[in-house]
Amino acid sequence: MSRRWGPLAACLVAVWLIVPAVLAAARWPRWWDYIAQEMTPMTWVQSVVLVLAAAGALLVAFVLRRTEGGGTGGARTGVWWLLAAGFAVLALDERFALHERVRDGYLAPRGVTVPFLPWVAPGDFLVMGLALVGLALLPAVWRAVRVDTASRNALVAGVLLAVVAVGIDSVDPATWTVAAERVQQSLEEVVELGSGLAFLAAIVLRLTGLLAAHLPSAVPHEPPVAARPAPVPAPPAAGGGGR
Repeated sequence: MSRRWGPLAACLVAVWLIVPAVLAAARWPRWWDYIAQEMTPMTWVQSVVLVLAAAGALLVAFVLRRTEGGGTGGARTGVWWLLAAGFAVLALDERFALHERVRDGYLAPRGVTVPFLPWVAPGDFLVMGLALVGLALLPAVWRAVRVDTASRNALVAGVLLAVVAVGIDSVDPATWTVAAERVQQSLEEVVELGSGLAFLAAIVLRLTGLLAAHLPSAVPHEPPVAARPAPVPAPPAAGGGGR
C-alpha cells in the first residue's frame, strides 16, 4: 500500500501547492485573478483533474467487468459508472461555470433562497444540493473502495476537503470586505482543487490495486540467443579412433 500511495501522494500534493502558487505569481500583485474567479486557469486545472477522475472511474468499471463478468461483478461496476458520470458533470460545470450561470442569471436576481440557511446568498444553495447528492452516493462508493486501504484513505481526504470547500463557498460574500472576499474565494478554490486531487488519487489507487491483483506477475525470461554464452564443446571420447 505504501509503495503505491507514497509517490502518488507526493506528486498530487506538489500539484496542489505549485499550481496556486504559480497562478498567484503570474498575476501578482493581483494574485487572486487567476484563482478566485470563474473561467480562469484555476478552474481549467480543476476541470482537467475531474476529467481524469471520470476516465479513471470508467477504467475501474471496465476492469471489474472484464475480470468478474456478470452477476455481482455487473452490480459492482454500477457505482463506478455513476462516479464517472458525476465527475464528468462536475468537470463541465467547473469548465463552463454552469451552476454560476443559473445562479446569477435566474436565482439571485429573483432572490431565491433557502429559509433555514440564512447565511447562504441567493442561489448559492445549488452547490450544497450537489454536495448532498454526493453524500447520498457516499455509502455505495465507500463499499466500492473499502477493500483498498490507500484508496479508502484518499476518499476520506477528498470528502473532508469537499465539505470544507462547500462550507466556505456557502457563506454570503456580501458579508465580507472586498479583501476578505478575495481570500475566501481563493481559499475555496484551492481546497476544491485538493478535494479533486484526493478523489483522483482514490480512483487511481483502486485501479492499480485491481490491476495488481488480476494481471499475471512478471516472470524471468531467457536472455536472447546473442547474449547466451557459447556452448563448450564436449571432450573427445577416450581410446577411440586408433588404427
